[in-house]
Amino acid sequence: MKLTYTLPFKQLFREKNIFSPLSLTASDHIANSISFRHLAWFCVSWTTSSYAPLLQSADVHAWAYFRHSLKNRMIMKTLLLFFPVVLLMCGVFDADADEVKSVMEGDSVTLNPNLSQIQGFIEILWRFGEKGFTIAQTDGNKTSYEDYEVFRGRLQLNQNGSLTITNVRTNHSGLYEAEIRHKTGTSNQKFSITVYESPSVIAGAEAEMKLMSVKEGDPVTLHVPQIQGNELIVWRFGDEEELIVKADTEAKSSSLYYETDERFRDRLKLNDQTGSLTITNTRTTDSGLYKVKISSNKQTLYKRFIVTVSERGLSGGAVAGILVGVLLLAAAAAGVIYFYRRPRTTNLPSQMWTVPTADDVPLNPDTEIQTGDEILWLFGYKDALIAEIKGETREMTTHEGPDEIFKNRLKLDEMTGSLTIKFIFTEHTGLYTLKIRRGRETLKKKFHVSVSEREIRAVEGNPVTLHPDTAIQKGDEIQWLFDDKEQTVLAEIKNTKVTKYDDWRFGDRLELMETGSLTIKNLTAAHNGYYTLKITRGRDKIYKRFYIYAKEWKITVMEGESVTLEPAYEIKKDDVIQCLFGDEEQQTLIAEFIGKAREIFIYDDVADERFRDILELDETTGSLTITNTRTEHSGVYRLQIRSSSGVSEQTFIVTVRDKVEEKFLEEDSVTLKPDTKIQRDDQILWMFGDQDKLIAQMKGGTVDIYDDVNKRFRGRLKLDKMTGSLTITKIETKHTGLYKLQIISSRGTLYKKFKVSIQPRYVAVTAGDSVHLNTDLTEIHTDDEIQWRFGDENSLIAEIKGGTGVTHDGPDERFRDRLELDETTGDLTIKNSTDEHTGRYKLKICSSEGNTNRTYIVIIRCEYLQ
Repeated sequence: MKLTYTLPFKQLFREKNIFSPLSLTASDHIANSISFRHLAWFCVSWTTSSYAPLLQSADVHAWAYFRHSLKNRMIMKTLLLFFPVVLLMCGVFDADADEVKSVMEGDSVTLNPNLSQIQGFIEILWRFGEKGFTIAQTDGNKTSYEDYEVFRGRLQLNQNGSLTITNVRTNHSGLYEAEIRHKTGTSNQKFSITVYESPSVIAGAEAEMKLMSVKEGDPVTLHVPQIQGNELIVWRFGDEEELIVKADTEAKSSSLYYETDERFRDRLKLNDQTGSLTITNTRTTDSGLYKVKISSNKQTLYKRFIVTVSERGLSGGAVAGILVGVLLLAAAAAGVIYFYRRPRTTNLPSQMWTVPTADDVPLNPDTEIQTGDEILWLFGYKDALIAEIKGETREMTTHEGPDEIFKNRLKLDEMTGSLTIKFIFTEHTGLYTLKIRRGRETLKKKFHVSVSEREIRAVEGNPVTLHPDTAIQKGDEIQWLFDDKEQTVLAEIKNTKVTKYDDWRFGDRLELMETGSLTIKNLTAAHNGYYTLKITRGRDKIYKRFYIYAKEWKITVMEGESVTLEPAYEIKKDDVIQCLFGDEEQQTLIAEFIGKAREIFIYDDVADERFRDILELDETTGSLTITNTRTEHSGVYRLQIRSSSGVSEQTFIVTVRDKVEEKFLEEDSVTLKPDTKIQRDDQILWMFGDQDKLIAQMKGGTVDIYDDVNKRFRGRLKLDKMTGSLTITKIETKHTGLYKLQIISSRGTLYKKFKVSIQPRYVAVTAGDSVHLNTDLTEIHTDDEIQWRFGDENSLIAEIKGGTGVTHDGPDERFRDRLELDETTGDLTIKNSTDEHTGRYKLKICSSEGNTNRTYIVIIRCEYLQ
């Protein structure tokens, strides 16, 4: 095979001005065996040595061929290294944006509105952030920028409406909106920008090359062009271009040094004023390619340095002579050429994990671990060692990491090499790097883990939707898994085909959208747990985990009503159902169904027998019904269903509210009615107050009145044998309160409650105005008596007796010369009111027709001068 190349050697040997065509013949075997990378390294070493003149007489054309081949390989390697990074970047999107962009810090990004929207625009405003701060605007002729420090000197708004942001930083990530105003209205277009920090490994651009040579132990300084003060400076080393130093001169923050296998520990120094990098106490392992990227608001510059560190024991001439001899032998032999093979690094597909706090996260190599492999797990961009498995001994060690954040949280698997982070929290967010050392080869895999509060709380019976929060791309494969022991696959999208799988816990509850969102309908406690979204995008994988907690199903009923607790899914033939009652801490079994034996057990003698004769368990549906509920049946109920598929549990919070019939007093008596037909053998109990004091009962047709309770009911109670109604006569304020009726019969026990109160009337006036309290009477008879009382002490402030009215000054003489009592109607007027007249007023009218009681609430509003 004959290869002919014409190359500008002036780039390689500037001082010699050599230009020659190259004709080189080599066998395919030789071409495939030669290490182009190392031949180029040797070539560079000689050009910097004292034996450079020897190259003029040697076949320099051969070296040009190898350097050209090296360049082609470097371009290919650049693409291969950058491609997975692009895939990774494309994994984060904003669902509300019309366009999503990802960019590396230090680069520039341009936002282009839709051409169809900007035709004939009057004005374009660019906004940033959730609050939509205006950062730039143009009317096509005049352009202006808001003076926000974060964007100062970085914005360029073109006449076509496009906005360019130069030299971006991570704080420029966010939502940008173009507001385009026309005569006919306003349109909007949104852009989401994500600015990523410089990754630890990425291929850089081609740039000017400078060759440097230094003796082992001496320092070497790599100089860069003068900086202005707003640059982002990123230094990288080696074929893999691993990040070693980063500085943001605009932020005036300290330079960050990244340890690459601890190669440069404490030996790198970046000059913050010039951007130059100094390597002290150099070693031969420091030999290699150094690249710097300098990003400013005006431009981005790249520069490359090839540094050769030679041992002190050999002179430059000796080194060059040996290398030339090797080359000459190789050329003469025209056979197989052997070179030292440098260690090789293979990058495995990366993974992205988004997980909720308190989750356990398994990071799996997804590659077979071989005997003798040395496994290293590193955290953060500084590659802190957190776990390792030593090669032959297979000794496993975990470390506590920075600030002991991984203490007692890491678990290694010897067989798979996987690392599990237990009970993860936000402080564990970051980059995890796996290195598998296998002889001269190193396998590397990166895991980007983001921890956030992703617990979703929903009420049982309601639907819940899990969103990917990332745009699904063409060709993506999607899987939703439920984190039980089997890691059950619930649904998936593959080749645009949506598939849902049968699972006894979910039935027909699942709905998977083309957007990747998963909806669970009619949620129950059986669906509590972790859900994993797995997106396979090419060779990379994106994981997002969610935790769903279904809160208890809350049921509220009125006293006397029935309540039914239903299982979330269909009961199978051999299922065992247990119904329990109590609180959050202690539960009592009240009913049970044994499916196989078709037996139902009701335990109504427990829990103070409060469930006696009111529980019904349906053997077909497994539903538990509580009939004729009372407030004491309020509490926590649990349905436990044991089946061949496992155990599920549902929780119900049942609240039974008092069903109280309101009775407001206007006259001097009130009748409380059962509103149910009374049978001859019914036992009727009437009770009063919070302590359920028995005041009347009827049993076997015999009525007993207990009217000596605090003597308040003496001579005032009547119990009707036919209806069971209770009448309270000559009623006063002290008779207001809660009355309870209990009817015990062969049909069961009936409960009913009555609240007897005096409905107050509200009167509100401004201070200084008069207050009028009306009795609603047109006239008062001579034998009628009227009393007006005030406050909690029931102080008498006015009265009419025998047709004559009298007023009193009241407590603290607050009513002196302020009261007027109408002797015809009994109405009371308070003149020139003040805030001390606010309070409760009670009226009692005693007449031949009976007594009437009434309450007034008076509110005096005070106006204060400003």
